[in-house]
Amino acid sequence: MSYARARLFLGASAVGTIVVIAVLAIVIDLPGRALPSQPVGFALELAWLAAIAAVHGALMAPFDLFGGWLLPREYGRSRERLGAFLWRWWRGAGLFGVGLVASAAVMLIASRWFGALGTLGAFLLLALVLLEVQPRLAALVGAGRLLPRTVKATEDTFGVDGVVLSAVARHVTGGAFGMPGRTRWVTPRHWLDAADGVALPAQGLRRAWIEHSGARDRGVLLAVGWNTAAILAGLTLYGPPATVADVGRFALMMTLWSFVGLLVLPTPSRWGVYRADLAALAAGAERERLAAGLHQLERNQDDELERSSGVETVFHPVPAVAHRIAVMRGQRAPGPASLAAWHAARTALVLSWAGAGLLGRAVHCNVGRPEVWVLLPSD
Repeated sequence: MSYARARLFLGASAVGTIVVIAVLAIVIDLPGRALPSQPVGFALELAWLAAIAAVHGALMAPFDLFGGWLLPREYGRSRERLGAFLWRWWRGAGLFGVGLVASAAVMLIASRWFGALGTLGAFLLLALVLLEVQPRLAALVGAGRLLPRTVKATEDTFGVDGVVLSAVARHVTGGAFGMPGRTRWVTPRHWLDAADGVALPAQGLRRAWIEHSGARDRGVLLAVGWNTAAILAGLTLYGPPATVADVGRFALMMTLWSFVGLLVLPTPSRWGVYRADLAALAAGAERERLAAGLHQLERNQDDELERSSGVETVFHPVPAVAHRIAVMRGQRAPGPASLAAWHAARTALVLSWAGAGLLGRAVHCNVGRPEVWVLLPSD
């Protein structure tokens, strides 16, 4: 089994485990049985929310061990010692859990004060805050230090307000952050150190199209709208989450809705990738140089240059390099430009954090990798 396929099976196992538990918990109303259904004092409620986050962390721990340490060592992609990995994981998992508790607490307070509108408003506010502070959160969780944007880069590559991330891991790609209409970019330092290898000028052209065509804004709006639907469904079924048990039900609802998003949202995300590639060529990028850069970037990820269309449709919002090259050569349809929603699938996973969703760190691209729990790998 290839490294990429091993990670795919691991991610599917992690997602499947969390989803099956969530379904069973909803069916038997586990939150109502195990969590306080009446206000019990805010300090004690925080303790209960922390316990939920701890249980989630314990469920994810074996998958993280495989995805972050065992598999990379087995396939010769890492020599990291177990102690070093456990320290990185403990830090990332702890901060991720703090984020879950904070989101749940804000939703709890807003629901008590303002009812359903407070629930919805709290989620939207948290989602917008997450979009703005993604680079800082990523750095805290383990992606690396934020560096001055003048470090071996030009404003033409990632914009005046861009950020450089001193990421050590090659699978850290950075990406976009900020609210719709105010897109800014995170660029990993290793891209700047190997500009020719990753076709950095072509990446700059791609990013310019993603930003100015509205593809990134559509991706963010689709991600926000998708998660908002989960909040509305929770309000319809359970009412405002005014107790810890209610918050638990909302977390389960967000988790299941995120799973449906894993099946639906990759398609418009892939359209965005294809259209960005074509836009870079139209703006003057050399096709062979861009293709070589895409090959290098995939080797930095899971090294799966080709995959079946069926597997890609369900699991991969970033198309295989072979499919991207086929689109660049006119041998494959790129999808409608007007519906291209760049990075919608993985943005939705990040924003599910604002609704206490539990799938954000379980998918194959980031399981066991705290450095990409907040800025998931992009194209």
